[in-house]
Amino acid sequence: MKFILLFALLVFVNIFTSCKKKTTLEPEPEPDVAETVFVGNYDHNLYALDAATGAKKWESATGGEIHSSPSVANGIVYVGSNDKKLHAFDAATGTKKWEFPTNGEVYSSPMVTSGTVYIGSRDGKLYALDAVTGTKKWEFLTGGPVSSSPMTVNGVVYVGSDDQKLYALNAATGTKKWEFAMASSFSFGINPTFANGLVYTGDDKKLFAIDAATGVKKWDALEGFGISSSPTVANGVVYALSRSRKLYALDAATGSKKWEYNTYNSVTSPTVRDGIVYFGTIDDDKLNAVDVATGLKKWDYWMFGNIYSSPTVAGGLVYTCSFPGLVLYTLDATTGVRKWSSYNSTNSTVSSPCVVMKSGKVYHSGISGAQE
Repeated sequence: MKFILLFALLVFVNIFTSCKKKTTLEPEPEPDVAETVFVGNYDHNLYALDAATGAKKWESATGGEIHSSPSVANGIVYVGSNDKKLHAFDAATGTKKWEFPTNGEVYSSPMVTSGTVYIGSRDGKLYALDAVTGTKKWEFLTGGPVSSSPMTVNGVVYVGSDDQKLYALNAATGTKKWEFAMASSFSFGINPTFANGLVYTGDDKKLFAIDAATGVKKWDALEGFGISSSPTVANGVVYALSRSRKLYALDAATGSKKWEYNTYNSVTSPTVRDGIVYFGTIDDDKLNAVDVATGLKKWDYWMFGNIYSSPTVAGGLVYTCSFPGLVLYTLDATTGVRKWSSYNSTNSTVSSPCVVMKSGKVYHSGISGAQE
């Protein structure tokens, strides 16, 4: 009898301890944190900075001023330069991988997808290059300099040209699918944005929504004022900064106005993250944060210099640069409180930061509608 009771007790203890083991909570995964910020400068250098402190990891030289914003894919960072080349560097070390010469300055920011890097040049061409070797796959000639940054979606690459046209090309071959003529004779390198089958772009007269498949206009808005920087689309809303010194939130399907926010002149692309739209202004030198639902100010931060660099939001922080000088500011995305700033050059910065997380995820500004 004692043996049976002892056996039953052991079975009970074993079941109890097994249940405890099964209900033991697994350790929570570590939060993803920003590791490296890449940004170009007028001093001809591409910088890699520690995202937590702003300390310089490396710098690599090109042969000219950098207006282009860098892009990172598969351990390679790509950036254009006024030396008329696209440069590819090892993202960890800054070692040059390859460079590709064009016949014009490269203001355009590279778009990398499916093993191909797309880049515009002020020689009037859009180039498609092998992302690993830099070998040219194809080129397409437009009627003017290409300062606009290309965007690829569903096998189609969209890019604007200073000939006042938006082009849609087969991403694999470079064959033209359609072109759309703008309303103005003045162009300043607006980057197209894609969402839900529409491409958004504009000039100094209007903002356009264009059918991505056919190139037919769906609607236009902001007539007489146009846009001063590239539009951004998030959750069915287009955010655009106008030459009337206002930030507009428009219904992406119809173009009807949801709200407007009075501000100052801006050439930065709005960036949207977690219910807030961020943008920089020139006249008052501020980084602004506005509630996307109400159009009311959340906060602003005086940057001690003009802001031509579009903000990038990653890991709960906003990264942006002031002009002149390479002063990278990092602010709390919710409160606008400065975390740190890093001074690396006396030359000016218009390049927008590219932030790479510990997980490898990459965040860009609102350029080309590709914010991550």
